[in-house]
Amino acid sequence: MRLAVILALGVAVCITADILLGGRPVGPVWHDMQPVALVGLPLATGLLWAVRRLDALQRRIDQIGKTDPLTGLYNRRTFLDRTLRALPQSGMLLMLDIDHFKAVNLCRGHQIGDLCLMALAQRFRELTCDTDILGRLDGAVFAIYLPGAPVELGRDIGDRLSEGLSIVADCRLLQATISVGAVVADGRTPLRDADIMLERAKLQGRARMILQDTPIAA
Repeated sequence: MRLAVILALGVAVCITADILLGGRPVGPVWHDMQPVALVGLPLATGLLWAVRRLDALQRRIDQIGKTDPLTGLYNRRTFLDRTLRALPQSGMLLMLDIDHFKAVNLCRGHQIGDLCLMALAQRFRELTCDTDILGRLDGAVFAIYLPGAPVELGRDIGDRLSEGLSIVADCRLLQATISVGAVVADGRTPLRDADIMLERAKLQGRARMILQDTPIAA
């Protein structure tokens, strides 16, 4: 890229000098540079364009490798990596699961199931801010990390998500409930604890949030 920029600048300087001198050749050097001006400038322009396109493509590839293609949320690996980076400050971790999601796929089809997943991801975006970390961990299991958030905010978001979601597909209304497990993140990755809280929410009837009151012994 630097070589292309230098070549383009060199050609531009030669052309400018020729114009300033009234079109007179700038010595024998200019005669040697004329082929460069005719060929090098378009080539340099093309190389610069190609480099920019490659940079944009590389950024796109990197983004694809970090996100879930269906929902646009972070995939499991990226979610955990981003959460680990944010853990030095306290926050709230929520783990969620769409209740009876396998039955939705079986009875209504995978297309309807995908609509549920995308609708839930959109609901996440509505309830969170740009600094929060949203991820799809596996299937219908999602996680939200709220860095720096107080317990009250985590409880409020979890309660609102546990109310479920409604989508209209094929002129039919589908209502899906959500179970939520929530824990306070205190400088470590409390994913296991959040998973335990999620299982408790399911055992207690689903469609609810369970917030861990005290740390669970390993």
